[in-house]
Amino acid sequence: MNQAYETLVSMAKRFETDPNVCCLLGLGSMSELSRMDQYSDMDFFLIIEDGFKETYIKDLSWFGKEIVFSFQNTKDGYKILFADGVFAEFAVFIQSEMPHIGFTKGKVYYAKPGFDLSIVEPKQLKPKKPLKQDFNINEALTNLYVGVLREKRGEHASAFTFIQVYAADLIMRLFEDLFVAADTLDDYYVFERRIEFKYQESKKILSGLKQGYDKNLESAIFALEFLNLHYSVNQAMVIKIKSLI
Repeated sequence: MNQAYETLVSMAKRFETDPNVCCLLGLGSMSELSRMDQYSDMDFFLIIEDGFKETYIKDLSWFGKEIVFSFQNTKDGYKILFADGVFAEFAVFIQSEMPHIGFTKGKVYYAKPGFDLSIVEPKQLKPKKPLKQDFNINEALTNLYVGVLREKRGEHASAFTFIQVYAADLIMRLFEDLFVAADTLDDYYVFERRIEFKYQESKKILSGLKQGYDKNLESAIFALEFLNLHYSVNQAMVIKIKSLI
């Protein structure tokens, strides 16, 4: 199995004798084991008894492994790298905080006897907003327009963001409107995760939408042609953008 998974299982075993630990909740690929592979990291929540949260945040010796890099990226948790190469992202909470935390469904690796498992059921996730085709098309057009203007001024980095990030992201989200999706696990937080597996057409299209820092105009032309091919696009905007290119 994946080394991160094995580390999490080992931690769960040790927590059986730690009176301050209430629950170890695996998240991401540590929850969706069907998508775990050799590149999966260790994501988890550690739920602690009241009064001990700061102890587990300030002193990471409870891992029982050598840590070669640690970065406290939030008030509740860290990103760390162990000496054996396992990378982890985690947060520490007390039970009363959980109803206010947004997270996707996890896998319980350890729960203290008597622990209320309903506490680790997601409660803050909002339903995904439905695709608004008209918004994505027209917002993408305006991003392409601004991006091309920035490119003409020599603002290549900003142009890249507008053309190959903002506009490309909006167009990428139209894939669900255009193509048949394969049965893959969606990432609630990051739309483009596993998109190459979800839509077989995506790789060819994305290579045209995202041609690199030195090809902002080529990427903009591809984006315009893609939108024109699949949708009824405002031609005044198309003509205006092409005239700048």
